Amino acid sequence: MACDRVIVATMIPLWPLLDVDEKATVLAEVARSVTRAIATAPFHIRLAVESVSIVISLCIALISAGAGGPLGRALRAESFYRLLQRLPGPAGSVIRLYRSMALLAFYEQPPVAAKLLAARPVQNSKA
Repeated sequence: MACDRVIVATMIPLWPLLDVDEKATVLAEVARSVTRAIATAPFHIRLAVESVSIVISLCIALISAGAGGPLGRALRAESFYRLLQRLPGPAGSVIRLYRSMALLAFYEQPPVAAKLLAARPVQNSKA
């Protein structure tokens, strides 16, 4: 769903180790993974999440219009997400659901995992 892609795009880390092609591929895979996970949820959960997601994605689109680049959009979205998480009700729960699913799917992507392993410092092992 388009709403999932809008929300997920603002939640994945802006990771400098990925090149432009890898970022596009990773974003598409993360959005597909999150959408697939929500689609397999029971109907009553899926209905609630999708209803709130539509409103949140419209707000993100309106808030981030004219923000100037992906960093500006991400910063505006992040402040909006922090506001929603403080409010009682389903919006904060949906934001936490998307955030946890998007981050988990992001770090499971092969290009991200490969870059993390390559960037890890080598430890001397003394037996």
